[in-house]
Amino acid sequence: MIYYNKAMKRLLVIFSVLMLIPVTEIKAQDNDNLDKLTSFKIAFFTQKLNLTPSEAEKFWPVYNDYSARKGKIQAERFSLIRYASQNEANMNEAELALSASKLTQTFVDEANLTAYYGSEIQKILPPAKVIRLYQAENQYKQRLLMELKERRQQGPRSE
Repeated sequence: MIYYNKAMKRLLVIFSVLMLIPVTEIKAQDNDNLDKLTSFKIAFFTQKLNLTPSEAEKFWPVYNDYSARKGKIQAERFSLIRYASQNEANMNEAELALSASKLTQTFVDEANLTAYYGSEIQKILPPAKVIRLYQAENQYKQRLLMELKERRQQGPRSE
């Protein structure tokens, strides 16, 4: 049973880190990198969704708000997981149960947020573009993970 708990804990931490990547979008070290990443994301989604100027004008404020709120929820989840992982040995059953409940609630909150903003985005974009949005989000995450992997394999850059 102990092995199962450790394995599940590792999987949960890995899953949480992967979930944070789209939210933090591989936190840039400086504003230049963050601006480049933001520009890349806008171009990526605009191209994948084939947004008209009118759609883009309405879509981006809603999507950016959604992303920011989702990021806060995912950061809270990661924080809860990290805290429980580091302090599990010193926590009693009531504290562990409370942590588990809070962690579960972050998934509920994220699902509710996604449902709400999904309906808001459906008011802006036609159904085909809404479906492409979800596909583009997955493609974007995969692209960032692939680039991160490539950069790690290349090693540190000297500038």
